[in-house]
Amino acid sequence: MSARISTRHLQMILSIASTGSVSEAANQIGLSQSALSHRIREAERLLNTEIFYRKNKRLIPTSAGKRLLQSAKVILGELERAEIDINKLSMGIKHVVRIGNEAYGNYQWLPRFLSGFLLEHPSMSVEIIPDVSLDPYTALRNGTIDLSIVSGILTHSGFRALPLLHDEMVVVMPQSHAMADREWLSPDEIAESPYITYHTNPGPGREYEQLFSRYQILPPSVIRAGVTEAVVEFVRAGAGISIMPTWAVRPYLQQGGLSTAKATQEGLFIDWNVLVRNDEPEDSPASLLAEAITSTDLD
Repeated sequence: MSARISTRHLQMILSIASTGSVSEAANQIGLSQSALSHRIREAERLLNTEIFYRKNKRLIPTSAGKRLLQSAKVILGELERAEIDINKLSMGIKHVVRIGNEAYGNYQWLPRFLSGFLLEHPSMSVEIIPDVSLDPYTALRNGTIDLSIVSGILTHSGFRALPLLHDEMVVVMPQSHAMADREWLSPDEIAESPYITYHTNPGPGREYEQLFSRYQILPPSVIRAGVTEAVVEFVRAGAGISIMPTWAVRPYLQQGGLSTAKATQEGLFIDWNVLVRNDEPEDSPASLLAEAITSTDLD
C-alpha cells in the first residue's frame, strides 16, 4: 500500500505544530495562508480524519496529528541528514561518524581533539547529535548515532565498550554554601540540601545507587535541570547542590562560584566508556574514531 501523504504534508504538520498558527507556518514554509489551509484540508481528506483542532486561537495536533508529527520529525530529520551526507560526499568526504554524548558528558575536549584527528583522516567528517543525550543506547542501536560516550554501569547488551577513564563523582556546591570548605561530606550532610539533577530516572551505578539508596536517604526536594549547563547554573545560584562526575564539572570550576568536596570519605567513582555497536567492524570509521578518543588525553 502506497503512502497517501507526502513530505510536503509532513513539513506542514511540523511547522504548524511548532508555531500553532497557519499564518506563521505559511511564512516559515514560504506559502500563502490560503495554500497552507488547503494543504491541511487535503491531508485530512486523504487520511479521513482531523489532524488539528483549534484552542485559544492556536492549532493543536489531534491524536492522529501527534502520530504524524512523530513520524514527520523522524522522516524529515533523516532526509536532512541524508542531504548533508550527500553534500559532504560531493566535497570528498567519504565517511560521516555521528557522536552522541550522554547528558552527563562534556564537549570541552572535542574541538581540540577533532582538529588533530580530522587532519589525519581528511576523508572523514564528524557530526554531533545533541538530541540523544538521555538515551544514547537506543540511538546507537537504531543507527541515529555511530558512537557514544557513556558513564556508569553498562547494563545494555549489543555494544562494544572501550574504556575511557576512571572518574570520581564529587559534591558540587555554591561557594557560599556553609560546607563549601569541607574536604568531604557525609551522606546525611549531602541529604540536607535540595538536590539538582539531570533527570529523575536513576542511572545504574551512579549517585542514587551508591549513595541515596545505599544509605536510605533522600534530599528534601529535587530540581530536574536536564543538561550540565543548567545543573551548574542552578547550583551556582544557590538553589541546591549536586553530585557530578569530575570530568563533567571541571570546565565550569574555572568560571568561579563553585566548590567541590568528596561525596563520603571514601568517595564515589564511575567509569567512562566509548561505545560502538557489536557488529561495527574494527577497521570502520566509527571504530577508528573510538580508538583515537580512548588513546587521547581529554583533560
